[in-house]
Parts: sequence; structure tokens; C-alpha cells
Amino acid sequence: MKTVTLDALIEREDFDVLTSPGSVENTRNKSTLSIEDLKYDSFFSPILRKPIFQRETNEWDTNKVVGLIESFIKGELIPAIILWKSKSGYVFVIDGAHRLSSLSAWINDDYGDGEISKKYYNNFIS
Repeated sequence: MKTVTLDALIEREDFDVLTSPGSVENTRNKSTLSIEDLKYDSFFSPILRKPIFQRETNEWDTNKVVGLIESFIKGELIPAIILWKSKSGYVFVIDGAHRLSSLSAWINDDYGDGEISKKYYNNFIS
């Protein structure tokens, strides 16, 4: 089965980034996240990053993406997602990029072919 490319939903960044966009400097601290925080226009989206050393978010097929979303909706246990906030203010996904990207795809209705992905890939979706 064909895999789903969700790389556009969480941008990549180097851990060593020292500068931060203005939106990062004034972010609030939260100890928990809700599904609404994954909306592309939320306060959280501009600061969420994948480290550049992580594999691309294209290893899961549609069944696995749908399965995770169904598990979330049913309130089933989903493995923890590990995040780290850098000194620059970015929040890096250390573990769980596919899980977080799948949930982000659902809440933003972009499974690699929506508006966020089109913008990221300059309107070229392979």
C-alpha cells in the first residue's frame, strides 16, 4: 500500500538554531497539549519542529494513519510523544513525529495533499 507523506505538517529545524521568529519569543508555556493546539493557525504550530536528523514522515500507509486517528477518537492508549523545548523557543519532536503528524493531518484535513502541503511543496504534490 502507498505511504502517506506528512512532512509538510511539522517543519524541520536544526537543534543548533539560535535565532527564533518573533512568534516564538512570546509563546506561552503549557504542560499539556490538546488536539486544537495542532491546528495550523494555533499558537503552537509555528514553534513545533522535527530535528533534521529524523527520518521523513512518510513511512506510514493510509491504514496506519487511520488506525491511529480511530484510536485517538475512541480514547484508546496512544504511546507518549516526547517533546523538547530548545533555548531558541522551538519545541522539537524527539519521538512520535508520525503520530503527531497523523493527528495534525486529521485536525487540519491535510493528508499530504491539502493546502498546508501544497504551500510547503510549492503546489507540486507528487
